[in-house]
Amino acid sequence: MSTPASHSVVVGLDGSDASTAAALWGAAVASKWGATLSLVHALPQDGPLYSPAAIMLESQFLSQLREDGEAIIGTAKRLLGPKFPGLEIETTISPGPAGTALLEAADWARLIVLGSTGTGAIRSVLLGSTALHVVNRAPCPVTVLRGEVTTPDQRPVVVGVDGSDLSRDAVAHAFEFASFFEAPLTAVHTWQGSPTLGAGGTGMLVDWDAVKQEEEALLSEGLAGESERYPDVSVTRVAEQGAAADVILRHAGDAQLIVVGSHGRGPWLGALMGSTSQNLLHHAKCPVMICRSE
Repeated sequence: MSTPASHSVVVGLDGSDASTAAALWGAAVASKWGATLSLVHALPQDGPLYSPAAIMLESQFLSQLREDGEAIIGTAKRLLGPKFPGLEIETTISPGPAGTALLEAADWARLIVLGSTGTGAIRSVLLGSTALHVVNRAPCPVTVLRGEVTTPDQRPVVVGVDGSDLSRDAVAHAFEFASFFEAPLTAVHTWQGSPTLGAGGTGMLVDWDAVKQEEEALLSEGLAGESERYPDVSVTRVAEQGAAADVILRHAGDAQLIVVGSHGRGPWLGALMGSTSQNLLHHAKCPVMICRSE
């Protein structure tokens, strides 16, 4: 294994169809960026040893697991090589758990890519511990593949905009991705409250036209700078009342990627991952990129 390069695209690989899709998607992104693709395979953790015979059996078992891991890595490289002939591919086989191995790779990663389901050490990333562990702790964006995944193309990229620092990071990554793949961008900003609360609520006391204008201004402010930096990206602006995840999903029917911050401006900024990003990871029908920090 060679020394990892900076700004790699790191893919968790376990031999499942989902991880193979992640490798293809990650390779396409790395190739477009001119980055290195780093394939990471985690071995299961060692169990307790009770006798010399058990030690020998476990040694044989771990040797077989490493051989299996090398075969998984080799298969992926043979698949990716002809499709991306100029792509530099590095590989890592390390002890588990998978989350730890991927976070170690994140020290040099520009992006981490995970399949939505898996087997072995990175099984069930949607609801399981690995994806949540990585998304909550990685210093770089993490993309979890959802739905029927293809390699990046010219379908829209949808980004959630709420004015937070993480939202600004998400906007920057969304514009960059859209520009690289010549895709349009849909920027979605939402707010809570409704003019239909009735006489017994506060809705009748609010100038909702003024609220909408203010929220549209916040959306424009959230996009400021990146629109000028990427004039080639066509932007559709959506400012709607409603729950953020619901509105984003409604406008992502034909999207190839959703990009959001790991949490927004709410009262739980100290929390690891907010309800919007978790909701999207559970229900989106396309890959979801979670931006935690820069």
